[in-house]
Amino acid sequence: MKKILVAIDFSPAAVTAVQQAVAIAEAFDAELLLLHVLHVPAEAPGFYSSRKLGRKLFRNMEESATSMMAEFVAKHLKKTGQTIETRILPGLPGDELVRQAQKEKVDLVVIGTRGHSGLKRLLLGSVADHVIRACSCPVLSVRDAS
Repeated sequence: MKKILVAIDFSPAAVTAVQQAVAIAEAFDAELLLLHVLHVPAEAPGFYSSRKLGRKLFRNMEESATSMMAEFVAKHLKKTGQTIETRILPGLPGDELVRQAQKEKVDLVVIGTRGHSGLKRLLLGSVADHVIRACSCPVLSVRDAS
């Protein structure tokens, strides 16, 4: 195992996922790729904004996500000796995670889940479900302990 992709949405579930990914990476001396996908509103159906507003909104989202990723890494990955790359990309989270897993030829995807069920899961959908079903490499789904 050489490379592990970890989905980061800054939630407690992402913290649990990154902790598991670090343990696996240390055991196999693998690299970590932390990926946060900006769900861009302009890509969602029914979003009616001008292109100018869309670009400004995206820049603001990207700046916020970059800052949040730096804080996340500083807080949760200070003691690891692994090679860590962070990346922030626009798109639909499930699709982009699968695309990057294939592009980067990762050996494992680690993704946190919140454990929604029933109507909440139906309404919100599940990025983890999509990644598990669409990814060609193994996916480790880690449920948040809280």
